[in-house]
Amino acid sequence: MNRDLFGKDRPTNVISFSYLDGMPDEAIGDIVISVERAADEAHAAGIPFYERFFGLVVHGFVHILGYDHTKGTSEARKMRYREKKLMEVVLGHPAYLALIDG
Repeated sequence: MNRDLFGKDRPTNVISFSYLDGMPDEAIGDIVISVERAADEAHAAGIPFYERFFGLVVHGFVHILGYDHTKGTSEARKMRYREKKLMEVVLGHPAYLALIDG
């Protein structure tokens, strides 16, 4: 997908598409996650798979909301802040805790 859609001939972990400008009262966007990349990244970071997976969901969601870490240091900082705040909610949510407790 990364090559076909963006001309980048390398794997990526998440791709998001925002519809905020064109589909009022509908879905706000789509998020595509490479489960294989998420698993590899979780293993490399020594974190649970679902933590990495939801981190990518949050990353894609924040992109859909209009944040873009490629637009400079200030924008990247704002994006990381939003991601951190959302991940605090996700990681503390009873549904996530039940998921990892199995």
